[in-house]
Amino acid sequence: MLGKILNQRYQIGQILSAGGFCQTYLAEDIILSDRPTCIIKHLLPTTSNYSKSLPNLQHLFTREVEALEKLGDYDRVPRLLDRFEEDGEFYLVQELIVGHSLSMEIYPGCRWMERQVIQLLQEVLEILEVIHSHGLIHRDLKPSNLIRRDSDDQLVLIDFGAVKQAWTQVVTDRERTYNVFATGIGATIAIGTPGYMPAEQERGIPRPSSDIYALGTIALYALTGLSPTDLREDSDTGEILWQQHSVVSNELAIVLDKMVRYHFKDRYQSASEALQALQPLIARHISPIEKLEPAIAVRHNNKLVQPKLERNTAKNSYAHRFTLSLGLTVGVTSVLALIATTYYLLQMPAVSLKAEKSLASAVAIKKNALKDVSLVRTLQGHADVVWSVAPSFDSQTIVSSSGDKTIKVWNLLTGDLLRTISGNTDYVLDVALAAGDRTLVSSSYATDNAIHTWNLPTGELRSSVFKDAGRVWSVALSSDNQTLASSNEDGTIKVWDLPTGQLRYNLVGHQGKVWSVAISHNGQMLASTSSDKTIKLWDLRSRELLHTFTGHLDRVRTVAFSPDGQTLVSGSWDKTIKVWDLPNKKLLHTLTGHSGYINSVAVSPDGQTIASASDDRTIKLWNRDGRLLRTLTGHLDNVNSVKFNPDGTMLISGSGDKTVKVWRLDS
Repeated sequence: MLGKILNQRYQIGQILSAGGFCQTYLAEDIILSDRPTCIIKHLLPTTSNYSKSLPNLQHLFTREVEALEKLGDYDRVPRLLDRFEEDGEFYLVQELIVGHSLSMEIYPGCRWMERQVIQLLQEVLEILEVIHSHGLIHRDLKPSNLIRRDSDDQLVLIDFGAVKQAWTQVVTDRERTYNVFATGIGATIAIGTPGYMPAEQERGIPRPSSDIYALGTIALYALTGLSPTDLREDSDTGEILWQQHSVVSNELAIVLDKMVRYHFKDRYQSASEALQALQPLIARHISPIEKLEPAIAVRHNNKLVQPKLERNTAKNSYAHRFTLSLGLTVGVTSVLALIATTYYLLQMPAVSLKAEKSLASAVAIKKNALKDVSLVRTLQGHADVVWSVAPSFDSQTIVSSSGDKTIKVWNLLTGDLLRTISGNTDYVLDVALAAGDRTLVSSSYATDNAIHTWNLPTGELRSSVFKDAGRVWSVALSSDNQTLASSNEDGTIKVWDLPTGQLRYNLVGHQGKVWSVAISHNGQMLASTSSDKTIKLWDLRSRELLHTFTGHLDRVRTVAFSPDGQTLVSGSWDKTIKVWDLPNKKLLHTLTGHSGYINSVAVSPDGQTIASASDDRTIKLWNRDGRLLRTLTGHLDNVNSVKFNPDGTMLISGSGDKTVKVWRLDS
């Protein structure tokens, strides 16, 4: 098929995906002078009775195309460029959308601000208004089907369930006739994604309010940092129990509750109705400058405007960092067989974008550019050096550890001291919170029983069974709360089973004291730093050493992963911060500017900002390309620890001046 010219116009350059009833190609339009790249869907019905049903198939295919063509001038769905039949088979030609999916912005543990969620709701509801007005129900609304277009940062809705269902029914049930919502195709097959799909859709009877339910679950995911399948439901009513995981205004809570009601009759019956309910929140939280472009953006000509693609035969191309998001997908026999609409260029080594962007830029820089930083409050109460700070996952509390042998728990919003945890016999060097904010882990300078776990809400000791830990400078937890890693003065990294406190294994390889450890978000990699001036990258599953990064001129004191696991940041007593490319195992940037040892580094939840804390009493904020954004002053002694809160709106720092400072980041 490669190289074949279809319809005397479209030359196939790449097979992107193949299924039982559909193949997807990347092709060039050789008729147009600039040979724009497009997507071709080749429909391949293979039933033995196909010849009998050809007229009916042809009719329904035409009907679906006509439905999609109604949206042809609407800029927030991929455009249908062409359709044709050749040798009795059917082809759709669609616009190529270059961008990243919303799943790169909404992921477990990352919490959005209320204003961001309101803006998301407004943008997608305006899209649904148009879709529903043309008699279409999407049926599979989820983060991976919302693409943030590179060219303008607007969301594009892809992968229409209505079209997928139409084709499935033609192939499997062509002798039957069904009631229709819009396009002549009945709704008797459950298409959608668990967690985003309401009860009536699971029964095969989707309605416009089914899309509203799905959007509501996306908003809850963004607010709570919990995927829809992780949110519990009321066993009696079926309603989603989400409010305990997020603090939002009562007005937004009312809107969201109605969007995700169990029974479709209790929800907003149209996107327009939901938008109307949202208007007071839009007026209050989104300024006219921030408001989104009008929902309908008419293309001024029929030419496909998209980045030109070029051939790249380089074996080690960076193209694996980019996503191609493909438009309205004509489906196959079941959801599992549907063609995926987001393709990583890793699967397409012959194609790369001219203007390459890494996956770390999932949230557009210009939208989240740091505008201002202000000191919100200074927390006082420790009697000695503050060694470590950790914000809770719900952004309600801060935990700090100190040389005074205590751990303090503070209210992040008010600055009030909630409790002091005592029981350690030496300096408490590090603290870490398990997901769910129930378990606190601390490490100390004690020569035995250096690791403890505590009940965060009560402050009670849970366990001190982590035997023979020695002096532990740093601890790190996996996101599933199963694995604890500790960095030890004896030069080893110990990997523990968190629930039981049992030692699983030791990682050995450093030639000096291990200062810090970090675990990647997916729980598969561990990074460690040492007095031997190196950073080591380990595979937690195989226990193998993956790579040793060298380049620092003094002990490496601290390390942090970016949220997407593509980048590693290290800080050293050589007064530099280094940014490393993990897939290619190479140095990207060296950040200079501090006049003292680097004690702590952190990467913001959106991956755009790096924070560094130093003995020079300052905190510096850098963009991910290494440009200095801000220098924060105010501490009167070494800054030992710095952390972002989960939604990236606050920065927490701990210092040798015995204080914890809370900084607000405005973007």
